[in-house]
Amino acid sequence: MPKLKTAIISLTCCEGCQFAILDLGEKLLEVAEILNLEKFELASSKKGLGPYDIIFVEGTPITKENVVTLIKARREAKILVALGTCADLGGVAEIKNYSRAGRGKMLEYVYKNIEGIDNPKIKPISVYVKVDAKIPGCPIEKKEFLKFVRELGAGKIYKIPDIPVCYECQLKENSCLLQEGKPCFGPVTLAGCGAICPSNNFICEACRGPIRDRNLTSLKKILGKKMAVRELMKIAEIHGVKDDLEKNNL
Repeated sequence: MPKLKTAIISLTCCEGCQFAILDLGEKLLEVAEILNLEKFELASSKKGLGPYDIIFVEGTPITKENVVTLIKARREAKILVALGTCADLGGVAEIKNYSRAGRGKMLEYVYKNIEGIDNPKIKPISVYVKVDAKIPGCPIEKKEFLKFVRELGAGKIYKIPDIPVCYECQLKENSCLLQEGKPCFGPVTLAGCGAICPSNNFICEACRGPIRDRNLTSLKKILGKKMAVRELMKIAEIHGVKDDLEKNNL
């Protein structure tokens, strides 16, 4: 099978997901056997030209220029992949959508002169273009990226198992933070990260987004005995997943 002509592009983001890819180290050689990385801005100044077999899009389309870049990427890609939480769900930037004061007041608070500053509502890339696949996480899990690439090499699109983070916690025999009364979103969050946060005694903040058959109502009921539900849902605002968790909840 010939190598897949590939681009990895960034919109508005910290580029942490691209760093996760670079962190593969020697495994990048395996990636290079499958993908012809014509454009990988963090790693190379090489500027490839489309069309592409696959484009990984990292970041949130906040500016008008971001939206233009995204639409162009969709036109040039046979397969377009949302890379990380910012692209998939809106990410950290979406926290301003939940402001009780409103986005306008927040802008005035941060900037002395707001003239010429775009201040749109934050939306995932799927609002603007068709997305063929996703690799969630903040940042992405490098091993999952490698799995995704290996599946591409076999002519397939990797499907993330719809199981919660709790499943991975049990495999690792972790103590349950939820049973300790801590506001952990593991029961409603998509696995695939290796339960990295709970394994290090940090609560799951749902950065990978929700599983399909989640029961947020039950989680709120359990944790509502320990803390105000409003405070609980503020945690879900950190990565911009509050609205995604509440949508189509059981």
